[in-house]
Amino acid sequence: MPRGKKSIETLQAEEYARMQEDPAGYFIPTVLGDNLWDDQNRIIESVRDNPKTAWRSCHGIGKSFCCARLCLWWLYSFPRSIVITTGPTWRQVEDILWKEIRSAHANSIVPLGGNLAPSATVLSIDGKEWAAIGLSTNDPNRFQGYHSEHLLVIVDEAAGVDEDIFEAIMGVLTSAHCRLVLIGNPTDIGGQFYRAFRTEGWSTGRTAAWDTPNFTAFGITKEDIINNTWEPKVPKTDDGNYKWPYPWLITPKWAHEAFQEWGVNHPAWFARVEGEFPDQGEYSVIPLGWIEKAQDRWINGSWDANAPIILGVDVARGGMDQSAICARQDRRVLWVKAYSGLDTQELAGQVIKVYREVGARQANVDVIGLGAGVVDALKPIRDVNVSEVNVASGSSVLDADNNRVYRNLRAELWWAVRLALDPKGDTLLQLPSDGKLLADLASPQYTFRSGLTQIEDKEETKKRIGRSPDLGDAVMLTFAPMERPVTSLSFVCATKPASRWAGTT
Repeated sequence: MPRGKKSIETLQAEEYARMQEDPAGYFIPTVLGDNLWDDQNRIIESVRDNPKTAWRSCHGIGKSFCCARLCLWWLYSFPRSIVITTGPTWRQVEDILWKEIRSAHANSIVPLGGNLAPSATVLSIDGKEWAAIGLSTNDPNRFQGYHSEHLLVIVDEAAGVDEDIFEAIMGVLTSAHCRLVLIGNPTDIGGQFYRAFRTEGWSTGRTAAWDTPNFTAFGITKEDIINNTWEPKVPKTDDGNYKWPYPWLITPKWAHEAFQEWGVNHPAWFARVEGEFPDQGEYSVIPLGWIEKAQDRWINGSWDANAPIILGVDVARGGMDQSAICARQDRRVLWVKAYSGLDTQELAGQVIKVYREVGARQANVDVIGLGAGVVDALKPIRDVNVSEVNVASGSSVLDADNNRVYRNLRAELWWAVRLALDPKGDTLLQLPSDGKLLADLASPQYTFRSGLTQIEDKEETKKRIGRSPDLGDAVMLTFAPMERPVTSLSFVCATKPASRWAGTT
């Protein structure tokens, strides 16, 4: 249908019923001029047919693209309808989902009408009575007051949305024709998104990487990714580039790189490639979703730029392990760097270099094994304050009854990182976007035995995931207590009052 031939008002008068009944086959291709692939169509048809839909998926299936078309279909097919879209962060709503909505609206074949400014997150057809709106907030009250016979709520990246927001959403779904759709990567065990797949009354679905067009077009399977037999199946251009039918979606190349980095037993592999909830998530020290939230915070987060900078130095114990140095200032991890093939003197030289470059206050070095050699090389350097950290030593943290809380210092420090990343905390850590750092922080597991929180030894983690979590350990070491107290900055130290730690296990 050529642009401008009909207005949406004329089309609605003739074909409301068809638009409502066939969003994937009629409205989206005929009105918007877009084509969806199979699972995107299934998501939209599930919303058409069911009050509640939850869809978990791997990375890069075009979730926000699909949700944008779903929003416009509902808004323009049901008179005086309301669409509420939300997500865990304002960036997710404004810069990702509503960017797609604005693009689809502007480029539709049939002029849609309505008021939508270039950077807006509100699309109004008739004031607040017929509109779509984007919300992202920690205030559940913002969801009150939206009522319509035809109400759709879209929750993008649903695993990251707080429970009280879901409670508020349920409070507006009271009219005759309401729909709720939750979509996202299954990064967290627990919460409403997780429960939706285990509760009656939900229409659910899953998309793994090998269900997407760049895999199915060439018959590429999970086994091809693991065995590295995918590449011969993909045609190439004359200049050697891969010819992906959907280059903006997840590719086998990306999945194979993820396999090499994470392996098949890592929480990130389950969530980002398999489209499954991590099977060991309830025992992970730090849930994957918390780490992703911390990486989102790094972009616009605030911190005390005058606070001392602490270095954490994890020393490789030989073989394929890497040494790592982390620089943390207040609640922000500035960077984490890995080093391969350095002996203790060379690594000490790198520590001195970065210590002086960033003006660090203290370098916390893992002294176990080869770390002792790095400490010995640093101690004579007068302008470097080095602290030797033995994570196998005992923890001094006691609960209110004067009982030990942690098995050893390693458990205390890893739990300090967990607390700093807990979304319910009041001093949230910010992390740079780094896939290996994400994987390392999500790897260690914990148990609670004999009244003590215990973190698995580094060698146990290495056996389970196939490599050492060096970057994560470097971050952990920055939480060792300061040798010289800094009265203006409480966030630097791992040691907290007993009441802060009691009951956190």
